Amino acid sequence: MQTHRRLCLATGLWGAVRVASVTALTALTSASPAWAQADYPLRPVRLIVSFSAGSAADTVSRAMGEELAKQLGVAVVIDNREGAGGSLGNAAAAKAAPDGYTLLMGTSLMAMSVHTNTPPLYDVARDFVPIARIGVIPLVAVASTAAPFKTWAELMAYSKAHVGKVNYATSGKGSSSHVYTEMLKREFGFEAEDVPYKNVGQAVTDTATGINHFFIANLPPTRGLIQAGQLRPLAVGSRQRLPSFPEVPTFAELTGRPDLEMALWYGVFAPTGTPPAVVARLTREVLKAADTAAVRARLDANGGFQTLGSAAELGTLVRNDNQRFKALMKDLGLVPAGPN
Repeated sequence: MQTHRRLCLATGLWGAVRVASVTALTALTSASPAWAQADYPLRPVRLIVSFSAGSAADTVSRAMGEELAKQLGVAVVIDNREGAGGSLGNAAAAKAAPDGYTLLMGTSLMAMSVHTNTPPLYDVARDFVPIARIGVIPLVAVASTAAPFKTWAELMAYSKAHVGKVNYATSGKGSSSHVYTEMLKREFGFEAEDVPYKNVGQAVTDTATGINHFFIANLPPTRGLIQAGQLRPLAVGSRQRLPSFPEVPTFAELTGRPDLEMALWYGVFAPTGTPPAVVARLTREVLKAADTAAVRARLDANGGFQTLGSAAELGTLVRNDNQRFKALMKDLGLVPAGPN
């Protein structure tokens, strides 16, 4: 009888210990994600840039990375993944682990070039969590200083007097230079044939030498030749005139549409599924880094300017752009046909 009683007491005691251990383990397991998020980051953070080294996106990202590294206390490694109008880098970011250790320096091209691939390499609305908007760099229409026209209005007159003989450079089918020029052709009612290039530098050079009549390009690769007097800016895509080119009109002025903006915005994204606490931390850190003299100077050097925006504002922007560009490219016949 005593033996049986001792056995029951021992069994009960072991059961209590086991229950307590399981309870403690459960509490530890459930708490660990919060601890991990509180300790974030514990290792280097990768910032994917979907364009080549030396591009505007790359130089802005490097300035951002240096500031973020100071704030986060870990290295921020720039990972250039160029190709397919930025789609390859964007797709790599979309497929990365959603742990806060892979970020994407996104641009408005992520909502444009995605529609040139069948099937799409990623889903803008589904695959990314917005972190914060950083700035904007406008496009500019340029022509050789030796061209027989000196203004956008004169180019329009020249194109209508030389139907079938005017061409323009692009950085590829479905690129911003291609899409926006096709839009302007409809807006102003003129004709011009596109000449696609794989290398933006060569497109700029050929425009400066007069091989192409004009090129609507991102401002940074054209700026050097504009300053050297080999390229002439005809119009800019910002809503207000640029301080560096105060005499050059905006397309908003030329079209009479004050809301028209032809520019590339820049913002940081993370893969969908990144913990909300990490996203909130990154939003604070990215906005702080973007509001430094170093990042503002890099944007200015590229002909752009700071336009800080919250995660919610960036999310609204990318969703609206995705719908707008999809409809525009379909309307212009630039969306490839899907499989039969």
